[in-house]
Amino acid sequence: MTKKRMLTLVAAGALSVPAALLAATPLNDSVAVIGDARTGFYALHRDDRDGSDSVKNEWRLRLRVGLQAAISDALSARARFAGRYTTHESSADPEFDFYQGITPGSDGLKMGQSTLDELWLNYAAERWSLRAGRMQTKFELTGVAKKSLDRNDSPNTDIAWTDGLYFKYKGSNGWNAHAIVQYNYEEGATQVRREPLDFSDDGSRISYFAALEKLDKKASIVQQGVDVTWLPAALPTAGGGTDDYLAFVGRMAAQWPMGTGGMKFLLGGELGFAPNTPTNSVLKLGGTGDVGGTAGQVTFNFIDIAPKHSVGVVLARADAGWLLSPDFKSNQYLAETRYRWNLARKQRIEVRVRYRTDIEQRIDKPERRKDKDLYARYTVKF
Repeated sequence: MTKKRMLTLVAAGALSVPAALLAATPLNDSVAVIGDARTGFYALHRDDRDGSDSVKNEWRLRLRVGLQAAISDALSARARFAGRYTTHESSADPEFDFYQGITPGSDGLKMGQSTLDELWLNYAAERWSLRAGRMQTKFELTGVAKKSLDRNDSPNTDIAWTDGLYFKYKGSNGWNAHAIVQYNYEEGATQVRREPLDFSDDGSRISYFAALEKLDKKASIVQQGVDVTWLPAALPTAGGGTDDYLAFVGRMAAQWPMGTGGMKFLLGGELGFAPNTPTNSVLKLGGTGDVGGTAGQVTFNFIDIAPKHSVGVVLARADAGWLLSPDFKSNQYLAETRYRWNLARKQRIEVRVRYRTDIEQRIDKPERRKDKDLYARYTVKF
């Protein structure tokens, strides 16, 4: 690690302390400091598709600090800086830019990069709100290890965002309606979009997302939801043109008490289907015709095994044609166990052990990729 990168990590860590102290008290009646810091040790052992194997150990830090202002009773605004850093030698030199799109196939900004990941105005009425600008959006399956098949900006230490308009309506029956109109740049969308999705066509500039969701932490059924994503002209075809990419997702979670000590068991599931997918030849997979377009996850959660201590298990599968998830890579199985300790209302320690492997072997590679990784991380919000 170079001296420059070490200084960056030290400076970023030092910044998180005064930021948290400032956030304890608003700057004035209408402006407050907001954000979070996440740091921890990460290890990855990879058996790669070319037959090689590698080990990667690093300390990571993601720092997000911003200001939120109440302009009036109905109108608010926020601007937030976000940067991610690592001790690993692969880190780029520290760089700040107002980035636009993210290269398809990547999980967000590279290590060493930073940007404004939020810059929005929000108008809220009694039951509805409209947000415009750069923002964070997510629709996750609830549980100890929250993950999503289609929309989850900035999971783990990643940095991604949504540029566009977000309309939300809160129904009197507990169901909330969501609609997002999103702008995609020519170099890529601002969220994780798996290859071969491409946004160079002018018709792919605007994409759409709509959802219905009901959340009730105190009920037996704690989550119900359905949503749809429509990416016009984003899927390349064999003839050199483009087609629309459409995906549907449904999720549900229920919980039951276990014993008399306050422990709960939470079972959750999420299923996705994309009717229009790339061909096997485009993705260099064996067989003819189009690849599969289904994905799913199931989670088993033991909440408050002891007060503030919980454990969750996630099992998931994503076909090669499922191209939307930031948490599940296309053409892979996933098995994960996560431990969570809620130290305080805004502080958390988590330990994760995860295994991922390719479902189908690529015809141009001698092996399937296998990843075994773990982390131990600490998160504080302010």
